[in-house]
Amino acid sequence: MLLNPKSFDKDGSRSHGEYAARLASALVSGGDGRIRLDAQGRNQYYASAAPSDALAYGSSTISSISDHAFETLVGRWQDRLHRPVAAADYAAELDTIRDRLGAYFGLGGEDAIVFAASGTDLEYVGLAAAYDGRPITAVLLGRDEVGSGCVHSAAGRFFAEETATGARVVAQSAIDQVFAGIELVDVAVRDAAGRPRASAAVAAELSLHVERAAAGGRRAVVHVVHGSKSGLTLPALADVERLVATHGDAMTIVVDACQLRIAPHVVRRYADLGCVVLMTGSKFAGGPPFSGFALVPAALRDRAQPLPQGFRRLANRAEWPADWLGADCLPANGNFGLLLRLQAALIEIERFAALPVDRVTHVAGRFSHHVMRLVKRLELAEVPGAGASCLATETLRTLDLSARWPQCDFDTAKAMHGHIARQSRQWFGQEIRLGQPVKTHPLLDGRMAGTLRLSLSMPLIVEMAAMDDMALDQRLDRDMSLLGAAISTAGAMTLDTPQPAPIG
Repeated sequence: MLLNPKSFDKDGSRSHGEYAARLASALVSGGDGRIRLDAQGRNQYYASAAPSDALAYGSSTISSISDHAFETLVGRWQDRLHRPVAAADYAAELDTIRDRLGAYFGLGGEDAIVFAASGTDLEYVGLAAAYDGRPITAVLLGRDEVGSGCVHSAAGRFFAEETATGARVVAQSAIDQVFAGIELVDVAVRDAAGRPRASAAVAAELSLHVERAAAGGRRAVVHVVHGSKSGLTLPALADVERLVATHGDAMTIVVDACQLRIAPHVVRRYADLGCVVLMTGSKFAGGPPFSGFALVPAALRDRAQPLPQGFRRLANRAEWPADWLGADCLPANGNFGLLLRLQAALIEIERFAALPVDRVTHVAGRFSHHVMRLVKRLELAEVPGAGASCLATETLRTLDLSARWPQCDFDTAKAMHGHIARQSRQWFGQEIRLGQPVKTHPLLDGRMAGTLRLSLSMPLIVEMAAMDDMALDQRLDRDMSLLGAAISTAGAMTLDTPQPAPIG
């Protein structure tokens, strides 16, 4: 086996093992090819369907389901795991999730919540909410720091050859004729040296694109990021407020908060501004891959055009609110896998919500302290971040490998990431999972530098919050020692410069 998922026979009973195997199978249904498992029982991101004993600091990319969520779902569904969920039951369960997510974010009952099989699929929700009959200009911010398929889905195109409903489609073709003429504009979040751009400069460029779109008779769909792959939030919320004050209904703002490293009160502020907010349950939330939910303010939902027919290949009826105009065109089917993944994410969100804020802050602070010690010990550097301290900056750190290995580019870092995922158990007796490399800055020869990411997740914070300070520091010290050893070993293997792996 590549990694080591925990045994299905956790309580020693055959029936439990059968239920667990059925649940694991259901959890990887109802998605596209990214969710499928290989011969070693892992998807393309090295995540398993069952709980894993991994040292998991890779929630910036993906998470495996936790023991707690898995066992909760086994208990909840064990008598129904052998049959598909009925459409009516699917709708009722999703409505319950809507209510509970609304309670977590402190929303009123008027705003809409739309579900999708991944964060990349959520881009279609923003287009549906924004479309008013005019051609669209999609302004995508930070294409290297959001989902790789978003460059297609933000432009109203299929990003793969199949959808979560099982439809076979032509990749990069329009999902519906009304989106065939979308113009895509790319705006960088970092400068040529890899430094985060100033919020005011980013906002000014976004404003310019809105004005150009309006002058051409087009509607702008403007993307901003709150917690990118490297933890950036741009533009700052105050600059988003100024954009709304300046342009109003000339644009729709889509907030990519798919990492979910965002506080509920900030989500509410975006909603009050009329922004569509995209979030997922498989990153910071720690739910299994893949699931997503989009918050659409009531005013946007109420004036949206009827849902285009092309959405029949993308979604089921219950995933869109009952009162969304035109959504009756969607098939009345259930997606049991998506439902289970959303329920698992909600379990983690509600456990996290019960923690005292000061305890979360303390755990995040100790994490940052130990990451900095790791960076110094390995002679690495951190990729520069931007913005005030928030969940995105406190729980996700991006390491610049090129500071130690000047020849380490993005492809080399990908190879290192794969070595760690596949071989760390052989090296140290412990599976280690880190966040995938992200393109943030160039090397002197123009190649993109190699990076790796370390991040906390809601389940990890819940676990650490229960420890006293001494146990917490001991745990983080041990974890960072293993992470450092893994990075050093992978670097020596990949770059052919053997070096001792620092354990202490």
